[in-house]
Amino acid sequence: MYHIIKKITLQKILNLQKSLHAFNQKMNTRRSRKKLIKDIKAPKLTQVEIKTAKRFYKKRGYKLQNTYFHRYYKAMTGEFHADYIPLDIFRPYICPEINSKKQWPALIDKNFTYTIFKDFKQPEYIIQNINGFYSANSKIITEEKAIELCNAANKKLLIKPTIDSGRGKDIIIFTVNDNLTSLKQTYLKDLFRRYNKDFIVQYVLEQSDIINQLNPSSLNTIRVVTYLKDNTVYVLSSALRIGGPGNETDNFSGDNGAMFCGIKDNGALKSYGINRQGKKLPSTASGVTLAETQLPNYALVTKMVKEMHPIVPYFKLISWDIAIDKENDPVLIEYNTYGQGLEIQIPNGPLFGEFTDEILALGRK
Repeated sequence: MYHIIKKITLQKILNLQKSLHAFNQKMNTRRSRKKLIKDIKAPKLTQVEIKTAKRFYKKRGYKLQNTYFHRYYKAMTGEFHADYIPLDIFRPYICPEINSKKQWPALIDKNFTYTIFKDFKQPEYIIQNINGFYSANSKIITEEKAIELCNAANKKLLIKPTIDSGRGKDIIIFTVNDNLTSLKQTYLKDLFRRYNKDFIVQYVLEQSDIINQLNPSSLNTIRVVTYLKDNTVYVLSSALRIGGPGNETDNFSGDNGAMFCGIKDNGALKSYGINRQGKKLPSTASGVTLAETQLPNYALVTKMVKEMHPIVPYFKLISWDIAIDKENDPVLIEYNTYGQGLEIQIPNGPLFGEFTDEILALGRK
């Protein structure tokens, strides 16, 4: 009897922890979305739209407690869809179920993409820091050796965290000469100390001339969302992120002039991009007309992500960041299994498309 009571009590505690986690996730995402709604002065939804959205989710086993995300997406796109996926349903419910409840550190740490996806093109790296250990060419090295290797690079370098990354967080581009970086006279050792552990130093990737023309100061990447079902990988959505003038990242969530532009199945860009304020822009700040832009080798991009996804079947839903390099080859920048920016719904509409009902059902398991 004691063991039964203990088991029931433990289950209640686990259920409570899960509920609290979901509650905290919803509160955090709602706060951020309410701020964006205020920033862009989003008009309110009609009562019919509110009832339609809530009815849509209720029918599928979810209680849509607010329509902040629907309001935001309608304001950004000019279109209302009941099947927009709100972050406060996606993150606490769908993501943990569809992408495995367990934590897989070796898969989450983006240092390991070089091992997991070794057969696919990635930016060349100089050194890695994994759990505080420096390494190069899969061998543990000293911090002094790591500094020496970076000193010898003689090119623009990029440093970024490999855990809890995304949204352009803490990405820094710099050069180094005699241990001294271009970052306000910061020494390499001090720069490493700033990141502490779990980071990588790479050579800055030279991108395709066609994509470079859209915004030369940033690496403009393709976000591709794929869904693994049975033995097939489906592309749910694909869009190009274009950085703002003078900015080094294409991070759409930052107020830096970046835009999102949807991609057609043939690799041509759609007729306009959308910036963070919801403004539809037919051309980039550099003067390139989006509707006249054809991405090079887009078919190889979709082929690449479809070949990579089955390597990590722990995750049924993955958001890939792909660049196209100087040789017009697709290059894996990173893959995201938790912090999957749902902003791709802005240029392309509801994320799950024909798979909406089955993915929402998976989230209720």
